[in-house]
Amino acid sequence: MSKVTTMGSPDLTDTGSGSKRRNPMKTQIRKPSAGKSHYSPEYKQETIAHWKQSGRSAARVAAELGIRAPLLYRWAKQFRLAAQQGGQPELKEARVEVLQARIRHLTEENAKLLEQREVLKKSLGILSEPPPRSMPKSSK
Repeated sequence: MSKVTTMGSPDLTDTGSGSKRRNPMKTQIRKPSAGKSHYSPEYKQETIAHWKQSGRSAARVAAELGIRAPLLYRWAKQFRLAAQQGGQPELKEARVEVLQARIRHLTEENAKLLEQREVLKKSLGILSEPPPRSMPKSSK
């Protein structure tokens, strides 16, 4: 058997029958990337606790869980900052959604108030006009 190596691709072993297969010793354990994954805050907290209690490296724990080590470091930093501020870490996406909902609400309220102001301006203009001088006197 001869090894075939190409730049940037894993080692492939030529079995002689024309089919090539991956060398199992060169395979990295990795979660398949099917888009951006979203993890619950509970999962993140349990993962960080497991990492800290195990005493192992972030890379090893991350490989066991099928995530990348920088993600563990990022989660740990988020929880550390939240603990310093006395609250739970908020996910960016959740915070953005809350802020967008607040913007929508305030925009609707602003439009309603502008309409009310215009109505009041018109009614004030009508009420503050002096009565016409040529009004007929009432006959009693």
